[in-house]
Amino acid sequence: MDEEVLTMATELELDLLEQLTTDHDVLRVRFSELAGLPLGDPRRDRLAFLTADTLVRHLAAEDEYLYPIAGHGRPPADDPVAHCRNSHAAMYSLVRGLRAAPAGSAEFDRLLARLIEEATGHFGLEEARVFPAVREQATPVRLVALGEQARDTERTPAPLPPTTGPRTTLPPDDLVAPELPWHERMHRLFRFGDTREN
Repeated sequence: MDEEVLTMATELELDLLEQLTTDHDVLRVRFSELAGLPLGDPRRDRLAFLTADTLVRHLAAEDEYLYPIAGHGRPPADDPVAHCRNSHAAMYSLVRGLRAAPAGSAEFDRLLARLIEEATGHFGLEEARVFPAVREQATPVRLVALGEQARDTERTPAPLPPTTGPRTTLPPDDLVAPELPWHERMHRLFRFGDTREN
């Protein structure tokens, strides 16, 4: 069987949760590639924009297909669903900031680091708490159909949702400032786990 046909056949069999987990894995690889490219490298800037676009498409698919099921029958303030929805809003805000910042600038690099940190934690929470709950609620047939719909959504460029009220709040910036000398960054990073600047 042709490799391309095999890949397509495998993709068609992925249900919604398998598709979203695969997306997480792809994005984690991109995050690792970004970490391996030096600051100021034009390839890093291009990969950052590509990764942000892939992330936005992924979040749009989750908003449309995952969270209506995940939130069904739960109170509005239910954690972890509410936490994940707030995390989506924070990532959308970080992507907006990333697109507005001059590529290669310190601000751009800091926003990118915060986006990667937020996304990595978000993926872990979804995979540990949200996905198992959704698998218990939805039938396998429905999840397979939603997986195909999610792939269709991810193939289409996704605009950022409009900004509204508190949903635009950014996550706290606990990263050590990159403009500090390395010994000061290490001191702040390992000082009882406190990475905030004084």
